[in-house]
Amino acid sequence: MTVFRKIVPFGLCLLATAAAAQTQVGDAQMLGVSGTCAELVVGDLRFSEACSQKLLNVTYPNGRVGFYFVLDDGRIVTFTGMDGDNPTPDTDVINLDKVIVSRKDTPDQPDVFPATGTCGFGNPTKGPATIACEGTLSDGKRFSAAFTTDGKPPT
Repeated sequence: MTVFRKIVPFGLCLLATAAAAQTQVGDAQMLGVSGTCAELVVGDLRFSEACSQKLLNVTYPNGRVGFYFVLDDGRIVTFTGMDGDNPTPDTDVINLDKVIVSRKDTPDQPDVFPATGTCGFGNPTKGPATIACEGTLSDGKRFSAAFTTDGKPPT
């Protein structure tokens, strides 16, 4: 029997097959998916070419959710905010308030950009799903990201 559990938020609520797809990190829940990163832009920073085939979703006990786009050089671009209303039972939305970009020169001091926007996503347990984020940084510059899973269940 397949049991679906809502993981709040993974940009959108990711639905995972049972608890086996989740990794517990402290009090947070983590899921990973593989696929194709089609776009990753934060203001004037263009990361699309460096975007890897890995995406992580972490849900924290306070309801904060983060989508972690992993770059080929080990840096991470994170879109984070609070879970929003689910448009349908198999989709979710995260209301973003920050975009975080890790740095190679000072990995413990990432660039944090206040932002407004959303990440929306579908159910990755039902085949390929897209995680799409867009919005505006506090300086008025735009950000956008798009990642499509390969259809394999989250790990």
